[in-house]
Amino acid sequence: MATFKYFIKGKGEFANIYFRLLDGRNTDIKILTTYLIKPEYWNTSKGIVKQDSLFSEKIKFQKELDDLKTYITTSFNEAKPKGVEINKQWLENVRDEKLNPRKNTDLLISSLENYRDSLKSKVNNKTKRATSTGTLRNYNTTISRLKKFESHTNKEYVLTDVDLTFHSKYLKFAINNLGLSNNSIQSDFKKIKTVCLDARDRGQDINKQVESRKFGLSSEKTSFVTISEDELKRIKLFKGSNHLENARDWLIIGCWTGCRVDDLMRLSNDNIHINTKGQRFIRYTQSKTNKQVDLAIHPDVQEILDRLNGFPRPISDQKFNDYIKKVCKDEKVGMSFLIQGTRQNPKTHKRETGMFEKWQLIRSHTCRRSFATNHYNKISNKLIMKVTGHSTEAMLLNYIGETDNDHLEDFIGLYNTTPTENNTKVKQINL
Repeated sequence: MATFKYFIKGKGEFANIYFRLLDGRNTDIKILTTYLIKPEYWNTSKGIVKQDSLFSEKIKFQKELDDLKTYITTSFNEAKPKGVEINKQWLENVRDEKLNPRKNTDLLISSLENYRDSLKSKVNNKTKRATSTGTLRNYNTTISRLKKFESHTNKEYVLTDVDLTFHSKYLKFAINNLGLSNNSIQSDFKKIKTVCLDARDRGQDINKQVESRKFGLSSEKTSFVTISEDELKRIKLFKGSNHLENARDWLIIGCWTGCRVDDLMRLSNDNIHINTKGQRFIRYTQSKTNKQVDLAIHPDVQEILDRLNGFPRPISDQKFNDYIKKVCKDEKVGMSFLIQGTRQNPKTHKRETGMFEKWQLIRSHTCRRSFATNHYNKISNKLIMKVTGHSTEAMLLNYIGETDNDHLEDFIGLYNTTPTENNTKVKQINL
């Protein structure tokens, strides 16, 4: 049976009051309370205030101690049957819950939820567009991860808890328990920092350490795969069940339009227009950027539109990801060879990098990557950027894994430089 008792420590005029929790042989936890008392007013054997002391506030003071003890006892009796780890951190959290009740607006997760909800009605002053569903979904992801983190640490975090210690603990948890990449963790830190700074601007207390440049994480180069034009030709020949052939058609359309999956599944005959020359094209507005995009219709896409008398049947992002893997796994499509890549393990849901059969790495975003890669050096970068939404060529080149060195051949051709006897040993670079 657990024992709960107060004791004092200190030789000065006032002594600190401590709380001790004993439960069997393995649990003996001592924590400091916020209370001080003169040693002569304290009954050491009973662990209470002397009732015959000259302490004028003894009744009120003892009641506060009794209330805290009752709160801890009740919390213990509720937590232990659930298998909650009873340690010093847990006991300190319970103490703080009782002595410093937290306002809902100060809670980190509540603040993230409130900020996310406020984005639904906000319009960006620069782009004049509403917050995209993708941004809202990303906030939901961060909130979900933080809930797992709080459950893991047995602690409910408030804004003032968000410091560099929090940063270190969450980083370790995100890597070891969630298997997240640096880029995913950095995305979480950015959202947490944004919400904290927003709260600061509205007059709430935050921890100054969240403003530090150390409160973040360096990004890492993203590993990605694309579908080549030859592979798309083989995908066109895929035969299977109706739902897989439907996904096949969307995969082909996605690779020749570069649409994000949310925009892809919204395409309909209403998006097909005819210009003054009588040529048909696809026009849609990107949900993320609110930009209008006009696309020429690729012959493979036109074949699908003619065969179905319109676009395929829309499906969810999750089903699309699942089905196109099965399409690409088909023996005739030929994506069973091993390549280096990164994926989310379907069982553990943790990120893993290694050698995988190519079909295992195919997902909805492969469509956009493939569009940009297959059109690179065939049409101008500016035209590709119109579709992908990148604002600079540097961003586009980074997106498709290319290096901005096209200008070098032009200079070499202009100057017509040739190696001399003195410079033939310089380092060679394959461009």
